[in-house]
Amino acid sequence: PLRQVMRGQRWMRRFDFDPEAVVRLCWRGVRPVNVDAPVKYLRADEGGVSHFNYLRDNALLTWMHLRLMLGFVVRLPLLLFRRLRPART
Repeated sequence: PLRQVMRGQRWMRRFDFDPEAVVRLCWRGVRPVNVDAPVKYLRADEGGVSHFNYLRDNALLTWMHLRLMLGFVVRLPLLLFRRLRPART
């Protein structure tokens, strides 16, 4: 399912990839699974390198949230219809 989601998006290529992928997969009915992953952030003197760009990456996250909110607003009528529709017996 992830490849299908990625093919349908021009975005999701940098710092915004993980959260947007999770949201879009949930929209498709894929249940998330939390997996513990050990992480160690190395200091610069230990060879650690950060590729985080404060301005670019925060702009990407802001743009991602805007896209996801617009997607939610588009889906909202269908979600409400499903919620308010009488249950089938």
